[in-house]
Amino acid sequence: MNFDDASLSSLHTYRVKTRQQLKGIQHSIQKSKRKYCHISPERKNQLISLVLDKKLRIKDAAIICNLNYSTAKTILYTLRHRPPKSAGFKQLSDNSKVKLTVRTLIKGKLMHEYDYYTYLNQS
Repeated sequence: MNFDDASLSSLHTYRVKTRQQLKGIQHSIQKSKRKYCHISPERKNQLISLVLDKKLRIKDAAIICNLNYSTAKTILYTLRHRPPKSAGFKQLSDNSKVKLTVRTLIKGKLMHEYDYYTYLNQS
């Protein structure tokens, strides 16, 4: 009898349990959970400024910020691919006349500012 005949025979086949079956399914589920840590906005901003402003490689910036390389890549990916946050509204201290001032800020620098209602009436 050759090897193929023995594998076809039901008397000679054995069921082998895997390690997960031997340990039980609960143990493998508990072991597979990952612990995530929160990264402060200061460290994120430091990483972003090192990569975008100082033109460092992501790997070098991650070492300086004490982050994993993959974490640094994820932070920069989300920065580049997520849309910017929606506009915020701030009530001005002058309550006598209702006005809405629209300010365009890029990286904290004021780029353009105008009164919305006068701009609307001009159009």
